[in-house]
Amino acid sequence: MKKLFALALALCLVIGLVPVQAAQSNVANVFFGGGTPKSGDPALNSASSGSNVIKLSHAGLYGFQWVDGKAAIAPELATGHTVSEDGLTYVFTLREGLKWSDGSDFMVQDIVDSWNRAASEALGADYGFLYNIIEGYPDKLNLVADEAARTLTVKLVAPAPYFIDLAAFPPFYPVKAAAADAEGVWATNPETNIGMGPFRMTAYQVDDVISFVKNEHYWNAENVKLDGVNCYLAEDNAAILAAYESGAAHFTNSIDPVEFDRLNATYPGELTFEDMMGTWYVLFNVYKDMSPAGKSLSVQEQSKARFALGQMINREELVKYVTKGGQAPATGFYPKGLSDGTNPDVRSAEGYGAWYVDTNVPSEENPAYTKDQVAAIKTLMELGYAYEGTIEAGDIKFTDFPAVEFAFNNSGANAAIIQYVQETWNRVGIQAVINQEAWSTLQTKLKDGDAEAARMGWVADFNDTLNFLEIFISASGNNYPRLGRSIGSYTRASEVSKDAGMGAYWGPEGDKTWADAYDALVTEIKTTADPAVRVKDSILAENILMATGSVAPMYFYTNPCLKKPNVEGLIIMPTGDVIWNYVTLK
Repeated sequence: MKKLFALALALCLVIGLVPVQAAQSNVANVFFGGGTPKSGDPALNSASSGSNVIKLSHAGLYGFQWVDGKAAIAPELATGHTVSEDGLTYVFTLREGLKWSDGSDFMVQDIVDSWNRAASEALGADYGFLYNIIEGYPDKLNLVADEAARTLTVKLVAPAPYFIDLAAFPPFYPVKAAAADAEGVWATNPETNIGMGPFRMTAYQVDDVISFVKNEHYWNAENVKLDGVNCYLAEDNAAILAAYESGAAHFTNSIDPVEFDRLNATYPGELTFEDMMGTWYVLFNVYKDMSPAGKSLSVQEQSKARFALGQMINREELVKYVTKGGQAPATGFYPKGLSDGTNPDVRSAEGYGAWYVDTNVPSEENPAYTKDQVAAIKTLMELGYAYEGTIEAGDIKFTDFPAVEFAFNNSGANAAIIQYVQETWNRVGIQAVINQEAWSTLQTKLKDGDAEAARMGWVADFNDTLNFLEIFISASGNNYPRLGRSIGSYTRASEVSKDAGMGAYWGPEGDKTWADAYDALVTEIKTTADPAVRVKDSILAENILMATGSVAPMYFYTNPCLKKPNVEGLIIMPTGDVIWNYVTLK
């Protein structure tokens, strides 16, 4: 960090600065972890922590509200919507008298301009592809603004039962498009960060704090009770916890699991494990050559080697002794509770695959290994990796597996998990070179294609298998394994792996391009009106993804949170959204 503000917080009892802010009885001090967001532009951000900061000063047609005592998606800038019988036409009616946080009038056309900007190829937003459900994507979306009627009419290319979820998702939040630059710099300046949310930005200090005060022009300002929110930007779990325990912070969801038992004993009821629909996984860049020294494995064989690396991890042991937050061992990429439009939980639905089912089952050949570990070891043996020792003796060591550069950001349990993964691989002679990165730096590295392996998590933006599949379509900026994407800035590919992302190596027979093997399935899921086809394609797409070995799901998320007893009305959704709109500090 340029400024070690997190460490300064740990010294707050000495310097007395943060307690002064905490003493402002109606201002909430929060830590989402992850340091300074890579972008504060709703269209350009793709990180959960950044999204929660964005929601303070921006809002969408729909958002998260208390409805009959329960948190739910409900009308925000809109009063409601209608849908045509064929599911292709949505008409949103906007509230009267809406104003931007600078007091200027908000027009329906502002949404049209914002959505066209977010979808445009010129902006190149990671989530721009989400707009391809709208006619005219990407050049000119089929959107009609009627200022007199205060309506926005949207024409879709196929029924999308999750479209209201998208209307509540930050990439669909309106911005003053004429003032927004393509790099998102506008969002870091309080004078130009003009939004429609419950608060407005007053300060943006990199690696320090982003401050907000109540937006008096917010449509529901009378029900916003906080005077402001300070979002502190730190990645040091120890310093964050010190701030919380000193009373300087009201909330954090970046907690080292080693502290869970002590926190439960010391602050009963303040540590909670919220539901979260997401998957924590290890990713591998497909351009990294995994061949043994002096040998050359095909791209398809390297997929098997990558899968074996992921298969070696005992996920039951991981969640029980390392993460310790009520997480469930992953058995696929889709998390528990995710729907395909027919089955409310695909992980328990017929036809869906299950991986790592023997993650904690002792092997009959040697109970010192699990069945999954033995299967992984045998895969590497069959692929021709050199080794010493035997399974029976429990001393297998591979001697020519290439070292893997592994990047991670230190937030929550990440450091402990990566250490566990590293030790598991080291046990069989596989070396991982660990590099800790700031979250913003790691995101840039991943987007440039320059990471060989990294930790990653995906939490549902909307409750549908499509949301977990679209991460890896060729056009997705979040497709960090580079499936269907060019090599980027990675410089260490071999002759075999130099076209791994773009070549015809994928699908059930290993002979299709990623666009043909995977993108086409995702497109059909997005456009078909046949529920049975949607289910079939969702099953096949997950199978194809898992076979690449480029993602190794470890566990299904929970959301560990520390919240002071005087914080009331906080909304925490299974999507990871943390909403401060209607919080009171008692």
